[in-house]
Amino acid sequence: MRALHPFTLIAIAVALPALAWILPAPWGAVGTALAVAALLLMPGAGSTVRAAWAALVTAAPFWFFLLLLHGLGGAVDTGLRLTTMIGSSVWLIGALPPPRLVEAMVARGWPVTVAFLLSSTLSAVPALRLRAARLVEAQRSRGLRTRGGPLIRLAALRALALPLVLSALHEVDERALALETRGLAPGIRRTPLAPPPDSPLQQVTRWGVVLASVAALVWRIV
Repeated sequence: MRALHPFTLIAIAVALPALAWILPAPWGAVGTALAVAALLLMPGAGSTVRAAWAALVTAAPFWFFLLLLHGLGGAVDTGLRLTTMIGSSVWLIGALPPPRLVEAMVARGWPVTVAFLLSSTLSAVPALRLRAARLVEAQRSRGLRTRGGPLIRLAALRALALPLVLSALHEVDERALALETRGLAPGIRRTPLAPPPDSPLQQVTRWGVVLASVAALVWRIV
């Protein structure tokens, strides 16, 4: 899956949520949700079972509130569509390495600032998760209790939130300085070091996905 061109991965990740909302219920919502589940469990999607579990945990609060507001009958369609959106995002983060996206966008002549902005967005969640794990271990070595009941965890969260935010802001300053020293500025054409290969089959697949989404939208409107 990681061997696919970044634009192909993005096209699939965008088309599935779009089709989930465009196609009529219940089969549109069910079909796209099953497709996302198959992608999450496919080898090469990042962490397979962990990615699927992360999507389910993220979607669980939405399901809870939908069940409270609309009951089981009204919550299934909307819940499946929201799950498709969340699952597609989780799959894209796991399957698309940010450096490959930067190389692909620079090879197509995109501004390097836009490429870096998109790649930073994709890598933000894994970077924050890694930094949070390091902070937890550091605070445990200093005697902070992070395991136990809800009150203990809530107290530990207060002690971890401020260092996490401050370290993230500090990293932003470091990245800005590093990019400035490397001459990252708008209007400068850069040469990609290792652009991802883009086969004609993948190009046809991308256009096919886009045309299928547009055709489905026109069909629903007409």
